[in-house]
Amino acid sequence: MVEDQMEFDPMNLINLRELWVVIVGQSNRFTLDSIGRLRLLQSFDLRLYQQGSPWFPPLRPLSHCQHLIQLRLSNNRQQWKLPTELHEFLPNLKFLLLAAEGFMPEDPMPILEKLPQLTILQLMYFNVNKFVCTAGGFPQLQFLHIHMCCDAEELQVEEGGMPLLKGLMVADYIRIPERLRSIPACPWLHDLMDAWAY
Repeated sequence: MVEDQMEFDPMNLINLRELWVVIVGQSNRFTLDSIGRLRLLQSFDLRLYQQGSPWFPPLRPLSHCQHLIQLRLSNNRQQWKLPTELHEFLPNLKFLLLAAEGFMPEDPMPILEKLPQLTILQLMYFNVNKFVCTAGGFPQLQFLHIHMCCDAEELQVEEGGMPLLKGLMVADYIRIPERLRSIPACPWLHDLMDAWAY
């Protein structure tokens, strides 16, 4: 748990493969620079719980973590936006959980669908009316879980989007395309809120 800054010598943690960080307080000085020097990091969980500050650390330092395949982000800070170039500096992500905690009012799909290796996606607490996947989006996605997005009314997937999808969990009140109705639910996706897929 971090309240202000977290700096360390990455040489002391050179073999670290999994890291969980919880940021509390309203500091805007915390960065991911030290974490970005953990070259073997495979799984990273970052949670910001304290309200009151709009600040969220830039994710770009994680581009140096070439082995990073699993990422969980829980955001309780207002006005934070996903970087549009996420697919460029995190191209190896296979598992991603985003918990917006009601503070990310924009559909994340246009950014996330460009992640070339993403196979499992979980979206939680987004205040959006519609999630839209374009043709060709999410080329490797196999499992999608949309949870506690109470304002969501529709998951729109254009023809050619999510071509490998084989597991889907969404609330009954969210409309989905007819061709996705036969895709089975995967209750084990709930376990990934606090566990890793890979």
